[in-house]
Parts: sequence; C-alpha cells; structure tokens
Amino acid sequence: MQTVSVTIDYSNGSQKAFTTIKWSKGLTILEALQAAAATPPAIDVKFGSSRNGSVIGLHLDGVPQEDLSGEWMVWVNRRPGPSRLGTDTSFGFDPGSRAENEVDAGDHVAFKLVAAPDAG
Repeated sequence: MQTVSVTIDYSNGSQKAFTTIKWSKGLTILEALQAAAATPPAIDVKFGSSRNGSVIGLHLDGVPQEDLSGEWMVWVNRRPGPSRLGTDTSFGFDPGSRAENEVDAGDHVAFKLVAAPDAG
C-alpha cells in the first residue's frame, strides 16, 4: 500500500503524526487531512469556504482560538504548500489549481500553527 503522512504541529511542542494515510492518484492535501481526521487518535477539522470554494478559517482541534491565535500553514516535503487549499468546488472554478494541491505517494504534509503578527 502506498501512503502519505500528515503531521499537525501545534507550535507548543505538541504534534500529532499520521504516517499511513492511504494514497491514491489525485489525492489532495485537504483529502489527506480529512483522512487523518478519520484515523485514531484523529483530529477535529473545521473550515469555511470562500466564494470560489477554497478553504478559509481552518481550525484543527479547535485551534486557533482566542487564547492561541494564529493560522495554519501547510508544507509538503518541507516546501511551502499552495497559497490556498482547494476543494472539489474550487477546482471547478479553477481546474489548474488542482495539480498544486495534489500529493504523491511518500509525500509528507505538515500543518504548523504560525503565530499571528502583533498588531502593535
């Protein structure tokens, strides 16, 4: 079985790692994250959708929240991921964005909570 791995890095010394997410041709970053959400110990994944269907307001295990602000950034194999995570709806609006959202067998996807810049 070919796999990808997903790591959630909470930027406080805690991480969750999912190392055996089943890979299939066309698997996207968001689909890999959703597969991790279905794999014990699981993660709680919530997000909204922009007008074109891209992911906005991503929350993993309830983070970010008021006392732990920031945003989730994604890397694939230690390289910055796409500027927007795509959904099937967003790929309908912009089919060319699907390729940058797909992962290959053996890839490692990392989500890291990055602190919001100070407003002061």
